[in-house]
Amino acid sequence: MYVSDYGYAASNSYWTTNMNDYSSAASSNWLAGLSEWTISRDSGVPFYAFNTGVNSQLVDSNRFAVRPSFYLRSSTTYVSGSGSSADPIRIN
Repeated sequence: MYVSDYGYAASNSYWTTNMNDYSSAASSNWLAGLSEWTISRDSGVPFYAFNTGVNSQLVDSNRFAVRPSFYLRSSTTYVSGSGSSADPIRIN
C-alpha cells in the first residue's frame, strides 16, 4: 500500500490531515498498530521506506510484514468465490 492508503484508512474527518501530523488520527485508523511496510520510499535516504506508523526506516525484512497488493480497474468484475482457500475469489 502507499502511505496515502494508510491515511485513508482513518475516519474521513482526518483525510485532509497532513501525514507529518498524523498521530492524532491513529485512534480512528483501522490499520494503526500494524507493523507493515508501504510501497512509498523515502526519496531523501537510500534504502529507507515508510511503514504504517508513517515513519521512515531502513528497509529490513525482519522489522515489518510485507504483503502483496494491487489495484483494481473500474472495469474489473466479480466472477465467483467466497474468498476462502477452498473457494478463492475470481475476477475478470
